[in-house]
Amino acid sequence: MRGAVIELGAGWVPEFLRNLDISQKIFKRSDPQVAELPMKASDYIRRALRFTPFPGEDVGRMIKDGGAELFLFSSDYPHPEGTDDPVGRFERTFSELTEADKEAFYSGNYRYMMAE
Repeated sequence: MRGAVIELGAGWVPEFLRNLDISQKIFKRSDPQVAELPMKASDYIRRALRFTPFPGEDVGRMIKDGGAELFLFSSDYPHPEGTDDPVGRFERTFSELTEADKEAFYSGNYRYMMAE
């Protein structure tokens, strides 16, 4: 099952994933169930969730820091935080991203999330 976290922004996601992995590394020493997990804690999140940033957030930095597979386009139109040019605001942060990263953000991650 896959889902999206919407209405919270997404600037917090890369650090959250790092903290999950650090916690897993610490707790696997004393908790056998954590030690038996076959994947990193952050990989369970990467497999199951996508996040929608606000147009004012530096999504290019988030993608470089957290991974292109995590983030989805959303404008939140017609609400004020959606701004009058969400695509332009996102694009201004994308100078170092590949076309594949942009495609994932604008449509690929949505298709992944909705696939069976």
